[in-house]
Amino acid sequence: MKEMYTEKQLQNFPFMDNNLDLKKRVEDLLSRLTLEEKFKLSAGRFMWHTKPIKRLGVKPFTMYDGPHGVRIGSLGEKKSTYFPSAICRAATWDSKISYEFGKAIAEEVREVGAHMLLAPGINIQRTLMNGRTFEYQTEDPHLNKVLAVATVRGIQSQKIAACVKHYICNNQETNRFTVSSEVSERALQEIYLPAFKATVQEADAWSFMTC
Repeated sequence: MKEMYTEKQLQNFPFMDNNLDLKKRVEDLLSRLTLEEKFKLSAGRFMWHTKPIKRLGVKPFTMYDGPHGVRIGSLGEKKSTYFPSAICRAATWDSKISYEFGKAIAEEVREVGAHMLLAPGINIQRTLMNGRTFEYQTEDPHLNKVLAVATVRGIQSQKIAACVKHYICNNQETNRFTVSSEVSERALQEIYLPAFKATVQEADAWSFMTC
């Protein structure tokens, strides 16, 4: 059984020091977590929250869906902006708009007390029969990459984690959890993967959604 700490004791731990380098804070916290506690941080207590680690004062990590508006559900009087869908933003061919969109929606995520936005959705628009095509940007791999990078940068400029989705080849909604996506290596590298790859290499995306 791991030791429980008081709030006063926790204040002396390096991971609680806001003035310390982030990498050092993370390393310190990880060194104190048990394997079971690490599992808790990678799974949800509810649909939109991770499990808290009470003995170390680690609060639940909260996330909200909404590729074109924070889906806040039943938060009473709180409201959110319904932004133009991704396919509309992509039609502008303007990465500045994507950046400003990311920045604006991240501000609303913070306003409702969350830490992560489950967006952007950057799957290639492969078929018009996909019921979620409007959530994605374009059929063009290069444009998709440029706008994805701008959106992630905008979101994370507000210290809100972007969760890039849905990795990878999730290009139809029907049976998407079980369907087999048959794709050649060349198509994967030239069409479906570039935007996801770029969000890591050029925008330092903090998370991916894999389902």
